[in-house]
Amino acid sequence: KNEVQNNLNKYTWIDSENIYHKNILIVSDGFDFENKQNLLKDLPKDVTVIGVNGSLIKWKLQKSMNYYVVNNPYEQCLKYLPKNKTNPKCIASVRTNSNFLENYRGTKFRYYPVNESSYSSLGEKEVIWQIDDYRNPICAAIGLAFRFGAEKIMLFCCDNSFEDERQGAKKLHNGLWEYPQQETAHGIIDANLYWFKSQKYSNISIGDFSSGAIYENASYIQEEQIHFFWEEGT
Repeated sequence: KNEVQNNLNKYTWIDSENIYHKNILIVSDGFDFENKQNLLKDLPKDVTVIGVNGSLIKWKLQKSMNYYVVNNPYEQCLKYLPKNKTNPKCIASVRTNSNFLENYRGTKFRYYPVNESSYSSLGEKEVIWQIDDYRNPICAAIGLAFRFGAEKIMLFCCDNSFEDERQGAKKLHNGLWEYPQQETAHGIIDANLYWFKSQKYSNISIGDFSSGAIYENASYIQEEQIHFFWEEGT
């Protein structure tokens, strides 16, 4: 249903646009995001900000996000819908909840997610490339960063950790906690980072400033290193 409606609305395919961004920051709303986002208030102008999950509705900085990436097909997606009059450009899976996109105020683009081999659907033959997103917006943002030619990527608050022990949760190296399903999602994201780094001719730098489990394929960035990360030669 989402695919049919989103194709009827004819949002532009993102792969038809000529887009290049050298430095990309992928921002989610993980542990203590409301406070940690203040560390981004003086980002270099050439850093492109891609928001996912609840980061957009919690964004308080004067600097606007450049893009918001979404791929949730369910009505629960509507909780991420901002009430602003204007929002950053939205890049959405063609399977994203159609009500979210119809009510999103801002320019909207579609991307086509990679299908299982036994599945074929509307729009598959219209696109030049697809995104292997695992229905995870952080994975989608990583795939888009690759297509945009990024040379430096940083994950910011891309975790689902919390402070207090809860039933069924696992304790992390830093004293925080997360549920097993979040550990699974973390592994998928880390695998996407590995794929990005292993591409032929790749000279990519990947940093992480998040509070969840360690991403094996990203270098952890200390608070005071966030701005230095984007400098040439680092």
